[in-house]
Amino acid sequence: MPIELALLITLAQQPEKLLSDETLLRHPKSLPSAKAKTSTVYRAEAGAWQFNLHSYIAHFDGRFWALWSSGQIDEDSSSQLIRYATSADGHAWSAPEVVAADPDGPEGPKRWIARGIYVHNGKLNALLAANEGPRDTPHGHESWHALALHRFEWTGSGWADKGVMADNCMNNYPPRSFGGPRVMTCRDSLANMYTAYEQDGRWITTKLPGDAPHDRMSEPSEYAGADGVVHMILRDARRSRFLYHALSKDAGRTWSAPVRTNYPDATSKNIGGRLANGWFYLINNPDQNSRDPLAISFSRDGWTFERPQALRTAPPKQRHPGRAKGPNSLQYPHAIEHAGSLWVIYSTNKEDIEISQIPIDDFGLPPAKTASHLLTRRGLLDNPAALPEAPAKHSTVFRGAEKVSGFNLHSYIAHHGGRFWAIWSSSMVGEEDPDQHIVYATSRDGHRWSKAETLAADPDGPDGPARWIARGIFVDGGKLTALGAYIESADYGKRGQDEVWKKLSLRRFEWTGKKWEPRGVYADDCMNNFPPERLGGLLALVCRDRFMKVSMALADAPGAWKHTVIAAEPPFDRMDEPTYYATQGGEVHMIVRDNSRSGVLLRALSTDHGRTWTKPVRTNYPDATSKNFPGKLSNGRYFLINNPNPKARDPLAVSFSRDGWTFDDPMAIRKSLSARRFAGRAKPDGSAQYPHAIEHGGSLWVIYATNKEDIEIAEIPLSKLP
Repeated sequence: MPIELALLITLAQQPEKLLSDETLLRHPKSLPSAKAKTSTVYRAEAGAWQFNLHSYIAHFDGRFWALWSSGQIDEDSSSQLIRYATSADGHAWSAPEVVAADPDGPEGPKRWIARGIYVHNGKLNALLAANEGPRDTPHGHESWHALALHRFEWTGSGWADKGVMADNCMNNYPPRSFGGPRVMTCRDSLANMYTAYEQDGRWITTKLPGDAPHDRMSEPSEYAGADGVVHMILRDARRSRFLYHALSKDAGRTWSAPVRTNYPDATSKNIGGRLANGWFYLINNPDQNSRDPLAISFSRDGWTFERPQALRTAPPKQRHPGRAKGPNSLQYPHAIEHAGSLWVIYSTNKEDIEISQIPIDDFGLPPAKTASHLLTRRGLLDNPAALPEAPAKHSTVFRGAEKVSGFNLHSYIAHHGGRFWAIWSSSMVGEEDPDQHIVYATSRDGHRWSKAETLAADPDGPDGPARWIARGIFVDGGKLTALGAYIESADYGKRGQDEVWKKLSLRRFEWTGKKWEPRGVYADDCMNNFPPERLGGLLALVCRDRFMKVSMALADAPGAWKHTVIAAEPPFDRMDEPTYYATQGGEVHMIVRDNSRSGVLLRALSTDHGRTWTKPVRTNYPDATSKNFPGKLSNGRYFLINNPNPKARDPLAVSFSRDGWTFDDPMAIRKSLSARRFAGRAKPDGSAQYPHAIEHGGSLWVIYATNKEDIEIAEIPLSKLP
């Protein structure tokens, strides 16, 4: 075990104490019942397909999708194939259809086992384990012959086999990222457990440590704790009838040896995760003598669990007996959070697939994380001028010239084709003057920049009303893409009464290798803040319309945007320049500038990939009423860049978070700035503002405008951060 991890375990938490108090689960059948609405996904048919297990659930394209293994009579028989069904509401399900049929008929040795359904890169994927077993063999002998994990992809009309994703792997849940590369836990053909992480399109494997009697681990689930440690909860195939617990401090690449916990288990499958409200959950069968009830418990930090409740108890009598089909059983759960509810899919008596919906509020959990608590403690930013300086190297991208290029703002950065690319808005004198256009520059090393050139010229000359505002640069489908907002007015005094930006449209430009070519409208009536990202498989773009109303726009592809307006009643009717980021629990955080001048940032939350949002609240994070930029680093830490002095845009600062909920360790990126050189509308003295950032080559690169006349960049090595 790494020394750092050993110290963390010794000094901070006890992995063997998974249940806060053993008496909580001493009588599992007496647990209070959660307020669940339960429906049948698939009911076993007499005489055919009487075995159904290994159920998984996902939400994609406006529907719930269920996947499971189905056999004629017995578990893992040679007839076993994979079925799926869909539902618009999670309760009325379609007739089941086949994802992958039995490869060689009921008499042949080949069969499939369902291994997960999930969304990756905007595509719905299903994982299926192909094998010619299992056989009832002693540990150390082959259990699954010719084992290989296949990936199938939904095409819109059916499932396409995309081939072997990982050889000799019986995974338990789909791969996930915990701040590093995607990781997955597998059992090999001998049922030995190993972990794998993705690197350059292949899986790098490491055997899970553990000697007898801790060498028969099975069917794990994983989740990231509030402190960045990743937890693995395991079934003990040696039948101690307690769960086991292993830990990783490197995003799931390597693990400590599993230890037996005090959490009772019926020797079945578990699932752990985190809710959008900050609470962690763990679902298993806590009665050591039966798979009844199926229960859930909760944790504030992911280390110790409490508040157990029965999700489902007292299953109906089994109708169709078969091999390895225990009667009166509820087992093999999988769960997702969607639209304010936890959805748990499972198998009843290994013959029916059922689902239970529990509204999160009905669990009766006190607040674990609150939207208003964005800064760990307010005192951290009471004196922004005294913040320590980040270990940054600063360079100038572009230096403005009086009455030629005296105003420069809205800077963005990307890396493509071995070069850094910067774009920004530029005009002769003031902000959003009628001559405003978009320029760009490039650099090999991020510090020595080319001469600035025009990306989008002033559409109608300095006397015409049309102008451009730079709105982002990013790589889309391998193409370098820039966004610019076309407007014919910028009258902010009319906000809430009339159009601020007349004829607003977001236009796309593409780099051909020699020049920038216009590619038409990307989103109509949208002043975005940063380039789009994907949420739940859809493109996501936060927009303000021509009246400055804020909405989240989602689409399969540009041009088909569906907008959800963010609540904007007073005192939140002057929200501006929103940003967003997703955290590991599946929640999306929107961080908003408050133009009502409360002096703090606003936050709203979504638990369904940006489709619906909570009402915004004022946080405890100070802000100068300027633009902010958050994100996530490859080391798993989140960052938030803003101007935390409510009275001035000095300093420009960054803070960090382990879980994306609360931030600390603030540092100044730039401070004690000199006065502006040129006069101009909306150009404050001594200011560094409007940041954008990317991670590249082991550093965080932050681009920003100084006094709205120069574009500058700071390189901050990640190795030198807290």
